[in-house]
Amino acid sequence: MATGAARGDSSPALESIRIPAAANSLAPNLCVVGDGFALSWIERHADKSARFRVALWNGKSFGEARTIATSKQMFANWADIPSVIEAPSGDLYAHWLERISSQTYAYGIRITRSTDRGKTCHPMGWLHKDTSPTEHGFVSFAPDEKHLRAFWLDGRAMAKEGGKMALRTALLTGDKIKDERVLDDDVCTCCPTAAVPSPEGPIVVYRDRSPKQIRDIAFTRRTASGWTPPALIHADNWIFPACPVNGASLAIHGRHFALSRYTAVHNMPQVILRLANGNLNSGQDLVLDAHNPIGRCCTVCTKDASFTVWIGQNKTEAILQLAQVSHAGKKIRRTTLTSIDAGRTSGMPRSVISGNHLWITWTDRDRVQLGRVKITTTSK
Repeated sequence: MATGAARGDSSPALESIRIPAAANSLAPNLCVVGDGFALSWIERHADKSARFRVALWNGKSFGEARTIATSKQMFANWADIPSVIEAPSGDLYAHWLERISSQTYAYGIRITRSTDRGKTCHPMGWLHKDTSPTEHGFVSFAPDEKHLRAFWLDGRAMAKEGGKMALRTALLTGDKIKDERVLDDDVCTCCPTAAVPSPEGPIVVYRDRSPKQIRDIAFTRRTASGWTPPALIHADNWIFPACPVNGASLAIHGRHFALSRYTAVHNMPQVILRLANGNLNSGQDLVLDAHNPIGRCCTVCTKDASFTVWIGQNKTEAILQLAQVSHAGKKIRRTTLTSIDAGRTSGMPRSVISGNHLWITWTDRDRVQLGRVKITTTSK
C-alpha cells in the first residue's frame, strides 16, 4: 500500500490501495458485502472483448479476482457502469450491459446470480422483457423485503419517432424476474439512477425531464398501497437541452436521508446536499460546492453523518472532493483528496463505508484506482 497526500484541510490523507484490476480497466463500482465490500470493474482487451470482474475485500485484503462475464458484445463505457449487489438472502446479483444489435446505442441489461459469493454465476438473461434495438441501462438496486428490486432507464418507446425514455422497475426473487412496470414515462435519457430501502419501501431517485426541458431530480417509492406518483426533490428549474450525464446519489440510515445532486441553473453549477428525515421532498439543502464543480456525486452515510464525494475544480485542475456533514447539517470537514481528470476518463467516482474507512474508487490513466480515508463520527 502507498499513501498519497491529500490537498485541502488537515484531514487524513487518501491512502492508495493495491487492487487486482489490470491496465486498460474502467467503470469501477463498490458495494457492501457482508462485513467487507465488493470492487467490480471492466477490463478491455486487444481482441475487442471485455471482461466484467469482481474482487471481495475481507477486511484485510482482496480475495482472488473472479470473472463474471466475458464478451465482445459488452457495452463498456465510462458512465453507465455495471454493479454487484448483495440481496437480503445473501445471494450476489450482478448486472452489465450487452449490445442488442450493431446500432451504436442498442444495448440491454444482463443479470447473473451467485449463491456462493461469486465463485460461480448463473445467468438469468435480460433484466427486461423488451429486446428492441434501443437503450436500456443506468441500473440501481435496493432490497425490497426479502428480495431485490431493480430500477433502470428503458428506451423501448424511443424506437418510434417522438418516443420517450422511461423509468422501469422489476423484482428479482431467486432466479426469477417479475413485476416489471413503468414508474415514470418521460425521464432524462442518460443520468444514473440511485435507490435505497426505506422503512416504507424501496425508493428510487432519477433525473426527470419536462416538456420544457427542465431536468430536476425526482423520486418515487413503493408503499403499502403501491408506487407513489413521481415528485421532485426540489424545483431547481434547471433548463438544459440535452442529458447532462449527472445523476443524484442517495443514502439512508434509519430514517435519515442524504441525497447529493448536481444542478446548473442559470449556468451556475452547484453540488447540493439534501438532508431529510423521512420525507425526501422536505428537508435542508446545503450547497457543498458552488465553484464550478463537475459533479458526479456519490453519498453514503453512517448513523451520525453523511460523506459525499464529487469532482470539483480549482483554478488549475479538476479535483476529487470529500465533504462530511452531520445529519443535523453541520459541515464537519471538506477535503480535497487528489487531482483527477476533468473528462470522461475519470468515470463515476463511487464510495462505500467499511470498517472505519470511507473507500473511494475512480479511474485514472486508463486504470481503476481505489483509495480510503479514515473517518470519524459525531453525534452533533
